[in-house]
Amino acid sequence: MLAPAHDLASNHYSVEVSGWDVSESFFVETCELEWNEHSGKCIALRRMLPERAHVFVRLLQPLSTERSYPVAYEAQFTCSNPLGLSQFRLTAVLPRPKPVTREHQ
Repeated sequence: MLAPAHDLASNHYSVEVSGWDVSESFFVETCELEWNEHSGKCIALRRMLPERAHVFVRLLQPLSTERSYPVAYEAQFTCSNPLGLSQFRLTAVLPRPKPVTREHQ
């Protein structure tokens, strides 16, 4: 059975991903980010990441003279693909609220 057309629509972006892999080595890797309504944001990396790893994703804009800023995400492993890449679903990391001090109560 075919999925409805709106489920098949996805966008692909060239991104740079950085963070610490499962061996605690810092890495920077260029890959493609797939973004669709059904699965959200997904990437495939040549390395494995620790469970609930935080990574930084920066959009690569080849036609722009301005450099984009990295955005923090939590990466959740989903599977290994046929090419041997580790696939991850990304969830935005929200900033921690500032602690309330006595003078602000």
